[in-house]
Amino acid sequence: MKTTNILRNAVICAAALFCGTITNAQTKTPELLKASDFETEIDGKAVSLYTITNGTITAQITNFGGYVVGLFTPDKDGNYDNVVGHNDNIQQYQGFSRNPVGSALGRYANRIANAKFSIDGVEYQVTKNNGEHILHGGNKGFGSIVWDVEKVKKNSVTLSCLLEDGLDGFPGNIKTYLTFAITRDNGLSISYSATTDKATVCSLSHHVYFNLDGFHGGDILGHVLTIDSDSITESDATLIPTGKFLPVDGTLFDFRKPVKLGDRQFAMPAGRGFGPGQPAIQIPEGMVRSYDQNFCLNHKKAGKVEKVATLYSPASGRQMEFLNNHPGMQLFTGNRAAVAMESQMYPDSPNHPEFPSTLLRPGKKYQHTVIYRFSVK
Repeated sequence: MKTTNILRNAVICAAALFCGTITNAQTKTPELLKASDFETEIDGKAVSLYTITNGTITAQITNFGGYVVGLFTPDKDGNYDNVVGHNDNIQQYQGFSRNPVGSALGRYANRIANAKFSIDGVEYQVTKNNGEHILHGGNKGFGSIVWDVEKVKKNSVTLSCLLEDGLDGFPGNIKTYLTFAITRDNGLSISYSATTDKATVCSLSHHVYFNLDGFHGGDILGHVLTIDSDSITESDATLIPTGKFLPVDGTLFDFRKPVKLGDRQFAMPAGRGFGPGQPAIQIPEGMVRSYDQNFCLNHKKAGKVEKVATLYSPASGRQMEFLNNHPGMQLFTGNRAAVAMESQMYPDSPNHPEFPSTLLRPGKKYQHTVIYRFSVK
């Protein structure tokens, strides 16, 4: 794949970068990334690129960090684009200390307040890597390790890893299996199962970023979003939940009916950005700078994989349905280049007994599935 520019400077969150590529013209067949650009050795383990397909959509996965580096789907005219934010080679993925775009997240996705929690009366202090908090499992989470490759098929690849007791301060050896699969109905399924030998906290997710028009330099403000959610978890300025559930009715978080993101999210003037050294910008009343919020999803049956959100782009005609079996979804729209819809347990659940529990004990199995299902209209 030819690349004209790497987007390295757009803010994903306080401690992470978005690195996508601006690609060339659309094609009737996918322009896959080169496997040779991902073949290397890290920490004494072989790293490769794995391509899975059902003949209509194709995904490319690397066992370094469990990154989804390619997801190629047709638009309404039959043209293919890579619709996920990505880098073009393994060196670029290694080149950033905080680059979760497209990676696996664990052993605890999202944040834990003050990087500490208690289990059975024992307090655990874990790594602070997001101010005073821990984010996405610490310094040696899923996104920074080489996974073992368990099984490769035409339409699926299964990876595994072992995070050792005490790593980043977490208790328990936790063994995880991660399976990426292309479904018959054109979905990318991401499924986790995990077990532990000591009581621990476990909340696993994945950090794929989407632009349904492809990464040609455009934004996602024309995308239309629907979320089956009646409430959000209120958060403080550092994105830590307060423990309150806020109804979305009458707020900018109400996506129960389709909403064009550009009707809610402020479009930054050309050449301007947020962050250090940037002049202050007044966000118009009735709009947000961006979304970074956990939505409490409406499931008919707890633990069942159900459709709970839809993202649609009128420009390309691509529609993506979001199905999962977890109670939360973190919506993140960042710098408007892409949107993340992260299936998850609630942030900081170990410190909120009123939230669904993330406690995993020996003899029990953690299971989590999210499916991003594609069609055109």
